[in-house]
Amino acid sequence: MTPRRAAKTPARRTRSRGSRSTSAISEPIVVDASIAFLWFANEPDRSGADQLLESDSTLLAPDLMAVEATNAWWKKLRRHEMERADVEQAITNLLALGIAWTPSAMLLPSAARLAVELGHPVYDCLYLALAMSHAAPIATADKRLQQAAGRIGVRVKT
Repeated sequence: MTPRRAAKTPARRTRSRGSRSTSAISEPIVVDASIAFLWFANEPDRSGADQLLESDSTLLAPDLMAVEATNAWWKKLRRHEMERADVEQAITNLLALGIAWTPSAMLLPSAARLAVELGHPVYDCLYLALAMSHAAPIATADKRLQQAAGRIGVRVKT
């Protein structure tokens, strides 16, 4: 069981990112809120998202991603599709994954330029700016973001 998979089970402990062998780590991957949402919400068709949890890739995200994912879980709570305890556990699990968080403010100038160039929302362009800065692919379930990534040459992890 990988550290990320263990994070989904509260009774198990997780290793820190620093404890992984550097030779086993593959390229970093930028993950967006649509992927994080799938990790801890009971949704169909989440196998691609789950595969990221099984990989040894370093997961990168702007710090806004945690807010976006939590908001999506809150919406499920309001529709009575999740319980309060499930939302709280999802947040705990997300923060335990060892994602390398980048402050959104650092990405904002690049994201704003991309938003203007692509005609795409700035918050999504934070992910694109992060992917470009690390020459990393992006993992997203958002079709519009996948298309925007393709327009600027950012690989989409499927």
